Amino acid sequence: MRSVGFALLAGWVLLAGLSAETPPAALERIAFGSCYKPEKKTEIWDAVKKFDPQLWIWLGDNFYNDFVEGKYIAFNNDPEAFAKGYEKLRRSDGMAALQKLFPDHVMATWDDHDFGKNDAGKEYARKEEAREAFVKFWGKPDRPDGVYNSKDWGPPGKCVRVILLDLRYNRDPLPEKGKFSQEGDMLGETQWTWLKGELSRPGADWVVIGSSVQFVAEKHPYERWANFPKAKARMLQLIADCGTKGVIFLSGDRHNGEISCQKGTVVGYPIYDITSSGLTEVSSIKEEVNPDRVGKLVNAQNFGELRLDWTGSDPRMTMEIHRANGAVAEKVSFPLSQLAPRKQ
Repeated sequence: MRSVGFALLAGWVLLAGLSAETPPAALERIAFGSCYKPEKKTEIWDAVKKFDPQLWIWLGDNFYNDFVEGKYIAFNNDPEAFAKGYEKLRRSDGMAALQKLFPDHVMATWDDHDFGKNDAGKEYARKEEAREAFVKFWGKPDRPDGVYNSKDWGPPGKCVRVILLDLRYNRDPLPEKGKFSQEGDMLGETQWTWLKGELSRPGADWVVIGSSVQFVAEKHPYERWANFPKAKARMLQLIADCGTKGVIFLSGDRHNGEISCQKGTVVGYPIYDITSSGLTEVSSIKEEVNPDRVGKLVNAQNFGELRLDWTGSDPRMTMEIHRANGAVAEKVSFPLSQLAPRKQ
């Protein structure tokens, strides 16, 4: 009886062990990109596969709804436009390259072109159709007021919280080029409330905020948080009020890549913003003023990487912008302790 009881107990322990959840692996490699025309061929996906990311982030303009047969149109009124766009994305080389990650290790938000219209915000007439098409393709999040979402990756002590914002569904109309919307908002109150909860929630070591447009850069006349200075100041104050450590921004949109760093803000530590754009699209702008830029402007097809080193007592992040052939164009590295809130 004793041997039978031991066997039964051993079997129960084995089954219990098999049924227990496997602890989440710490993220060491995150890759991201934006501004992708799925119908275009590029060698960039070979470089992405070689990097072998554990998580891929689509930062927006994941297809171009306002380009039909290679030509820009101001408003695409084709009732099947979004279905056609996502079908192109589904069949693309990019999705094939990320097949082993999809869907559980892929996150996405949108920007204006896959939202449906260049520079569009809450005034866009087809925004609800766009939201429904996004949810149908990506599977989540099914919110009534946009596609913002968040997920924690990794075990306690090695946790990365990825927060992807929606800068389209509730964004106020864009001011005239070169001007500012002093009272204009980017997120809408419901998203602000949600974001406060995500920044306040304990457990994250690094907090990666995906913003489809640039957060730090302020001198160029195109889309950026600086067009809505009250909203940008509110974001910085929210990070400070929540006491959130380790916040960095990822951005796209520009068809150029760069790493920017804003110092001397209310947050109390440097705010880094790594811009990766585009996967297929390249700007005709070869240079522009950005006093916050670290390194040089990358005027070429590119994708972004975050490498996280959890060894030692002070985890370290390395930001990299890679050209289509995989070569590192720009690189910045810093410890988590550099992004610690100022003590009150």
